[in-house]
Amino acid sequence: MRRRLALLGALWGGGGAAITVAAQNPALTVTLQSGMPRVQTTALLADGKFLGLMRSGFPLRLHYRVELWRARASWFDQFVGEASWDAVARHDPLADDFALLRTGGTVRRFASADELARALEIPYRVTLTPSGAGRFYFLCRLEVSTLNDTDLEELTRWLKGEVGPAVSGEGDFGSALARGAQRILVRIAGFPRLALEARSPTFRPPSGR
Repeated sequence: MRRRLALLGALWGGGGAAITVAAQNPALTVTLQSGMPRVQTTALLADGKFLGLMRSGFPLRLHYRVELWRARASWFDQFVGEASWDAVARHDPLADDFALLRTGGTVRRFASADELARALEIPYRVTLTPSGAGRFYFLCRLEVSTLNDTDLEELTRWLKGEVGPAVSGEGDFGSALARGAQRILVRIAGFPRLALEARSPTFRPPSGR
C-alpha cells in the first residue's frame, strides 16, 4: 500500500516542467435503435488520471444503470423498469497489458491503453423495451470509481457469477473492518471519481401509436 501511495504522489506531485494538453471531456450518450437504448461513453481515459491509477495498481469499476420512464403531463414521470451492468478495467504489470472484465465473466485483453480506450467507447445496446401506449424515454447513469484489492476480488467473483462475502454477509468481523479501512483509505487519498448522466429523446413505441 505504501508503494502505491508513493506512486500516486509521483503521479500528481512529480517535479519537472508541466505540459498542458487539452483533453476531451468524458461523455455519456443514449440514443435509440429500434426502440431500445444504445449507450456509449467517450474519452473516459482522455485526461490520463484513471490510466495512471490503473498503472499504479488500482483497477477501475464502471457501473452502468439504464432506467425506462413513461413521460406524464402531471408532476412526476412513471418509473417502468431498469437494467444495470458492470465492467472492471485493470492493468497487468507482468504482461504490461490491460484487461476488461464485464458482467457475465467475459474477459478481453488489450495490448495498449489506446486499445482499451477504444473498447470502452464501443456502443452497448440494452434489451429494455416499453409496452403499451404513451411517451417514454431512457435515463442512463454511469459511475466510475477506483477499487482497492478487496473490492476487486469481491466484484470479480460477483461478475463471474459467484457470491462473495460482501454479498452473502459471511466472513468475520475483522475482515469486514479491514475491508472498510481499505475503502476509507481509497476515498481519503483523493482518487478521482466520475459520475455521468444522459437521457434519450422521448419516443412512442410502435405498438403504442
